[in-house]
Amino acid sequence: MGDRDDCLRAFCQLRRLQEANDNGYVQCVVCKRILPWNECDGGHFIDRRYRSTEIEPDNVWPECPECNRNVDSDHEIAYGAELTGLIGGTRVSRLLWLRVDERRNPCNRHRDYKALTACFNAEIRKIRKEKGL
Repeated sequence: MGDRDDCLRAFCQLRRLQEANDNGYVQCVVCKRILPWNECDGGHFIDRRYRSTEIEPDNVWPECPECNRNVDSDHEIAYGAELTGLIGGTRVSRLLWLRVDERRNPCNRHRDYKALTACFNAEIRKIRKEKGL
């Protein structure tokens, strides 16, 4: 595992915790199934190979393992529709815009994955303490 993988793992965990209710449950963004935050994935709307959106909070939401591993065109359409309902079309369009031209995201140029991981882990500890998880 490299620094980028560690960072993405921490970021996905953070996003799941941020979306968890006080009992530690989240709802799959696609199928709406309710499950514990630590039994779901941090599903990316725009594939994480596009580094400009890999750690954008609007791009990563709790997703059950079944939905997250079913990455066909129907999944992308369903995810996009649900995401538009959650954050609005303007923010979804921004994600799509960043995917088309990764140079548009100034944060993408010199990313310090180790420092980001440390920040994400600190926030994870804080949220887990606040929610008692």
